[in-house]
Amino acid sequence: MPSARFVPLAFAVMCQTAMTGLASTALAAVGTRHDAADGRKAPGPAPHHPAAAPAAPEVLDVVARTLPGDVTNTTPGGGLMPVQTVPRLQSGITRDFIAKQAPTTNTLNLLQMTPGAVVANSDPLGLADHTTLSIRGMDQTEIGMVFEGMPAGDPIYGLADTSEWADSENIGHVNLTQGSSDINAPTYNAVGGQITETLRDPSRVRGGELELTGGTHATNKDFLRFDTGEIGHSGVVAFVSGSYTRNNNWRGPGTNRRYHVDAKLVKEWGEDNRAAAIFTWNSIDEAPNLYLTLGQWEQYGRSYNYAGSYTPGATNYYRLFQYDRTSMMISAPAHFRLGRHLTAELTPYYQWMSGLVPSGATLTPGKIYYGDSPAGSIDFPTVYKGKAAVAANAGSNSFNAGFNGSLALHTGVNTLRVGYWYGNLTKNSLYDYSPVSSSGAIMDTTIMTQGGQVLASKNFHLMQQVNAFSIEDTLSLLNHRLTVTAGFREVLLSRAGTNALPGAAYHWASDTATPLPRFSVSYAIDPRNQVFINANTSFHAPTSDVPYFDAFNMTTGKISTVGKTDLKDEYAISEEVGYRYTGLVTASVGFFNYNFTNRQISSSVYVDGALTTNFINAGGQTTRGAQAEIALRPWHHFSPYVSGQYLHATIDNDVAVGNDLLPTRGKTAIMTPKFTASAGLSYDDGRFFGNASFHYVDAQYSTFMNDEGIPAYKTGNVTLGYRMRSVGFLRHPQIQANFINIGDANYLSGIYTVRTNARPTRGVRGTTIAGSAPSYYLGGGFAAVVSVSTGF
Repeated sequence: MPSARFVPLAFAVMCQTAMTGLASTALAAVGTRHDAADGRKAPGPAPHHPAAAPAAPEVLDVVARTLPGDVTNTTPGGGLMPVQTVPRLQSGITRDFIAKQAPTTNTLNLLQMTPGAVVANSDPLGLADHTTLSIRGMDQTEIGMVFEGMPAGDPIYGLADTSEWADSENIGHVNLTQGSSDINAPTYNAVGGQITETLRDPSRVRGGELELTGGTHATNKDFLRFDTGEIGHSGVVAFVSGSYTRNNNWRGPGTNRRYHVDAKLVKEWGEDNRAAAIFTWNSIDEAPNLYLTLGQWEQYGRSYNYAGSYTPGATNYYRLFQYDRTSMMISAPAHFRLGRHLTAELTPYYQWMSGLVPSGATLTPGKIYYGDSPAGSIDFPTVYKGKAAVAANAGSNSFNAGFNGSLALHTGVNTLRVGYWYGNLTKNSLYDYSPVSSSGAIMDTTIMTQGGQVLASKNFHLMQQVNAFSIEDTLSLLNHRLTVTAGFREVLLSRAGTNALPGAAYHWASDTATPLPRFSVSYAIDPRNQVFINANTSFHAPTSDVPYFDAFNMTTGKISTVGKTDLKDEYAISEEVGYRYTGLVTASVGFFNYNFTNRQISSSVYVDGALTTNFINAGGQTTRGAQAEIALRPWHHFSPYVSGQYLHATIDNDVAVGNDLLPTRGKTAIMTPKFTASAGLSYDDGRFFGNASFHYVDAQYSTFMNDEGIPAYKTGNVTLGYRMRSVGFLRHPQIQANFINIGDANYLSGIYTVRTNARPTRGVRGTTIAGSAPSYYLGGGFAAVVSVSTGF
């Protein structure tokens, strides 16, 4: 219990926070007094002498005590609905929610409760990179991803790869903007919206956190973070953390391992000046999960997977698909006040990725081509029934560097902002082959042609440069209640490449320039009520390098795909109308409309055994709908949250397939569930805490002809925890248990391979268009993890 002298101050804080309902154990008031010697804040209660007035005014800061995990218990909905004021539909999550999720989770899974977010996971713990997200029917390749001011994820394929971003213990907050993006965001694919993630700031007090986690599927995670506190009197604070995570594949054979490092340094000085440096390093070794067709799921369920033992000549042995990837991200976001009316923001960044995705395949000795040239005589260690088992290695490494910046001139009621983003990407892709031993092990050699060249199905080099210019003007009227913003952005995207395969066109180049105007209006009816409209344009460059390059059939040497340099960008015009209320109850509701041209669909397929991306131009699409979310600030320690979305999306034209057209006009667009809904309830009294969440996703089609899809599904998660009193140097030890998919639902969580039609269909011009089966993500089953953590 707090001492008597804290009671008046605590009562004042409770009144000031307008019925937060937090008990003193959950939200304690702490005063800080300013040290006259150096101007820094010294921790501890400020002197309180009610009988004697001080000679000079005393500066008193009242702040909320931060609980373990940087929890403050101040965000509505238990951390699921931070207050938003931007004139667009936007959701977010804070530490109040993040800290209560499983320590193994990833950013996409954290966003699952937000309106319209459909997360297709392939394991329950969130460890696998094979997780995808769609917003309003647009998948992760159409969503801009920004991590600490820099572009995140795979820069060409648009894959999130969220295991690379940060340990969940270090994530400060995440914003999801549905349907639009910041005008100066370093992205060129944000048609579906933008994910913005920021790390927690280092603590100004020296210390750290230790967390040990164990759970089902032999899961364990060890996490350690050290905060330096203020280094000398420099004003610099920093933290560095490291983690190791391991678990057995939740279905089928194999083991996953992840090694990760996060670091952040922050310096603040003067008035409104701040600079930071962020470093992350990640290495993952991931076991495969086999994607299923609808028929395979209905017949085998979770038992359908890669083989746990090797059969001579077989290509389904799990060790032939073990995936590894290493990455590094560095950024230095900074904000400067250059004068009374002038501010600047600048973020230089660097990203490096290197990975290998092997797949089981077979080659026929004597019938192998390298490009259009016979490979000649090749000796294989094992040949079974005239076929040699090999590993097809889809390998790549990329280097992505650039900077993003803006200048803002603030003059009275007007703010003029100009921005510029430059990005330079180099990527090398080599899809080669390795022999497989009689025991099924991938041998540490590369198969060579008789002429001594590396046998490859792809061997190309890609170079990309982005120059984006933006200008935006904001006018604030009626005592800052009415805000009108107009902006324009021009994105110049230049791509070029070389192809080393014999017989292929060696060099190609492509240049595009895309104008992107936007406009928004926001009106604050009063401090609690806001209405806004937002009109936006966005585009999406092709999210694959494969279509640009010539490809050959390795059995015949004939060209199978002619590279194209006239690929069209997806372009969208969108409008939103929204309303927000902020108070004890916080609510947001909005309506949206999209019109697409050159709708892009990216799909994963295997070509000559190697995993690659298939690119489909689906033409026009119209998408309309509504979303809403409502939450309660902590009230008697409870914080409920509810969100939902209604979506209606149709294809505007017939889709071309070969020399015919599929009759798709008016069909429902793929990956567009009509209804999605989430509900959550959080409780936290400072010692006991927990939450429960429920998520529903309606049925969705996987083909343009609407002749196949996945059924609706629902999942639920539960968290229970207890915080202890500090013991010695251990600060508030706590224990937390997370139960994921508590009903052990067996469901298909998303679409992996999109098809135009699953069944044979008569085309508009009278020919029969053959169908092929889509494949799907199998959602993770039940899992439980228990973590013990403490500050120090």
